[in-house]
Amino acid sequence: MLTVPLVVTPDADDPGCADVTVDGFIGGRPYRFILDTGAARTQVVPDEFTSGFPAVGESSSQAVFAAASDHLIDIPELTVGPITRSPMRITRTHPCQPGARNLLGMDLLKEHRCHFSFERQCLEIGLDKYVVHGAPLHLDTKGHPYVDAHFPLGVVAHTVWDSGAGITIVDQKFLAKHSRHFREVEPSMGTDGTGTKVQTPTFLMSDVSIGGIQFAPHRVACIDLARANENLALPMDLILGYTTLSQADWLMDFPRREWAITRC
Repeated sequence: MLTVPLVVTPDADDPGCADVTVDGFIGGRPYRFILDTGAARTQVVPDEFTSGFPAVGESSSQAVFAAASDHLIDIPELTVGPITRSPMRITRTHPCQPGARNLLGMDLLKEHRCHFSFERQCLEIGLDKYVVHGAPLHLDTKGHPYVDAHFPLGVVAHTVWDSGAGITIVDQKFLAKHSRHFREVEPSMGTDGTGTKVQTPTFLMSDVSIGGIQFAPHRVACIDLARANENLALPMDLILGYTTLSQADWLMDFPRREWAITRC
């Protein structure tokens, strides 16, 4: 087992929300990445070093608020803790895309058994401490991990487990249909993977259980996910972000497609 420290940076303007980042290296140069299981592919913003790699193609994606078209580049090596990929094809955002961040995506993480400990603020790779037969983990064609969230009266929400989201997101249609589990509070300024910022209404979500564990009421942002769901075989009802994920520690065995909560 090898450990990667998580750098958790609370959002000064949004209580309870936070960015979760890890430090790594591209070709021996240090970079900080958002740890983003909601990103299919690792992404970097252009700088003096990464701008020197020629584009080998284009990659189009649909984030929560906006679409993006980025350059594909081949880097000689990416290292994050015990994980090294050499070489690796990633995306590089366009220089005119303000607010974009470096993202460590599922193209690297999905090959590993990962234990996300929000209590100890570390990511453990290849963990064999917990011998569990967890619940089935669904990965879509882009590697996004899905788990089910349960509400009273047999309501099941299909949710993407997204360590890159600072706050949990609920789809407008799902909230309208199950409004008794949501109480509106102050709005929030949301940012998606493209760097696009939009002010969104937020709610206190209650009565939700995941993996048989009842979660404490917490804030979620309400967004119309219709555009993001357009090309998904399994549309998202919720995107589980930091406000939910930080209440537990999670074993995500991506190669075996199993998951379990190890602490709540």
